[in-house]
Formats: sequence, C-alpha cells, structure tokens
Amino acid sequence: MTTHTKSTIRPATLWPAFLAIGLFMSGCATSDPLTSPNGRPGFSVNCSGGGGGRWSDCYEEASRLCPQGYIVIDRVGDTDTMVSEIDGDWDLQTIVNRELMIECR
Repeated sequence: MTTHTKSTIRPATLWPAFLAIGLFMSGCATSDPLTSPNGRPGFSVNCSGGGGGRWSDCYEEASRLCPQGYIVIDRVGDTDTMVSEIDGDWDLQTIVNRELMIECR
C-alpha cells in the first residue's frame, strides 16, 4: 500500500520574495499614545527607517489614528550615517529618524 504525503515546503525561489515583502513592511510607521500639552489624546508617530523613512508614512498613520483629523504638535527629523565593518569590508548606511507628534481632534 502506497501513501502519499502533500509537501508544504515552498520552492527556494519564493523565499526572497517573502523576505522583500517583510523588509518593505518594516518601513511602515509605528505609534505610541501620548497626552498633548492641552490634555487631549494624541500620538507620537515614528516613520524612521534605514535608507529612507518617509514623512508620508507618518501622515498616513496619523490619519488612520485620528479619523476626525489631527493637529501637528511637533515634527522632528534627522539623518545620520552609520559606518560598519564586516570582514574587512566597510559599509555606509543612512539612518533616517522621523517622528511626528499629533493631537487628535
């Protein structure tokens, strides 16, 4: 009697695509709740990322968090360069730090 098993292993050619999707999604904005200086609810939205976090990611997240609208309390942006050495090879990487503080309406 022969038994057949269905393989669930994906071809190796698909793994790079899954990795690329994961890296793309890691560039999305994150947020933490805060209380604004006026005592209203708000958020600190972080859209930083190696190689180029985008302000548009922060604004999209702010719109999602505050569907009735929001007021920008502060906007902080900075770019740094990180140098690393692995096995004698030097690598320069741009680190973008962007944070948007908002107050929901």
